[in-house]
Amino acid sequence: MEVTRISRHVVAYTPSIAEVELMFERVRPELGSQTSLDTVRRIMSANPNTFQAFARRESFDWAAPRAEGFIAWLPLSESGRTALLTGLFDGANPAGEHLAAQHEKPAAIYVWAIYAPGRLAGGIALAFDRMSTPLNREADLYAWGPTAAGRRLIASLGFVPIESQEGGGRFGLSIFRRGAPSTLAAVELAPLYDSYPSATSTFSVTVVRSADDLARVMSVRSAAFVGEQACPYEEEFDGNDFSSTHLLGFVNNEPAASIRVRCFANFAKAERLAVRPEFRRSRLAFVIVKAAHELCRVKGYRRIYGHAQKDLVDFWSRAGGRPFPGAREFTFSDHSYVEMMSEVPPHPDAITIGTDPYTIIRPEGRWHAPGVLERSASRAVTLHSADPALRKQRRA
Repeated sequence: MEVTRISRHVVAYTPSIAEVELMFERVRPELGSQTSLDTVRRIMSANPNTFQAFARRESFDWAAPRAEGFIAWLPLSESGRTALLTGLFDGANPAGEHLAAQHEKPAAIYVWAIYAPGRLAGGIALAFDRMSTPLNREADLYAWGPTAAGRRLIASLGFVPIESQEGGGRFGLSIFRRGAPSTLAAVELAPLYDSYPSATSTFSVTVVRSADDLARVMSVRSAAFVGEQACPYEEEFDGNDFSSTHLLGFVNNEPAASIRVRCFANFAKAERLAVRPEFRRSRLAFVIVKAAHELCRVKGYRRIYGHAQKDLVDFWSRAGGRPFPGAREFTFSDHSYVEMMSEVPPHPDAITIGTDPYTIIRPEGRWHAPGVLERSASRAVTLHSADPALRKQRRA
């Protein structure tokens, strides 16, 4: 965008908190935002530079400004940038440690929200120009397009989907490079489904690989389904738990959510999502569902099927699912359900026949790191495995 030309028609300025509150409440339904006004006040009080308002020049009056659009961005600390790239950043209520202070050089800048209809879109260029101060000009910009319109907008601004360049990317997240080449390629970022609790992240998810973690899953599900919903024990623990992949979600170090995945010929099924009551106001449910979808993508699945309780269809819709043509409604365990489907893009590094065999034998969900069997390849081949006669004798 040509800033000089556009500035003839649009004014960009820093609004007051009162003006931000009025504008935010007016456009929140259109944005579909889950962010509270308290969070907006907290962010803007800590760093007023995070909001820029737009107005048409011909109608702008500084004595009585009235914002017609806005852009909000978040300067991220290094831990915030890592959380964003690994899917653990809570965009609805960003943690304080993930944000850089007004006087600090950010590790990245996250475009939090844009509302700029019609000619006001020119204000985005003015705002980006303001993001190029000496303190900010080397920080790469990141944006997430949750809708088709949002993805078109950020693509028109020069953002490039991370997945097209870096295997560590997350679906929907795009980057606008400005400074030195990103160090992301040199840093091994664990995928969302293998992000054990750490000091820099509130939420984390891991694939269950031990009896202890499986016991944690059972305790979460017992609290949610057996305790709250009075689901009979034999119906909740239905015989599929030892043939499924389970994911366990944490809030800090506390096991707080679980979901399991079962794989079929051309689809995977995500099911038994459970979140402990005290953590349901957090975004952990979305984080663990996203982790499950990412796991399915790496295993080569494009369709993720599920049964949603009818009163939770809205949640699953926001998590990427939809009732599909011919979807059936049915009941079990005293609840009504509807069939839903999430269609996800192919993963650039999906595991298929032809993938490195050492990758395929790595532990479930840890295909990004060398495993114990891979390391064993450095040992010499033994006589028993090299001599067919000895192998036959040993089996006998």
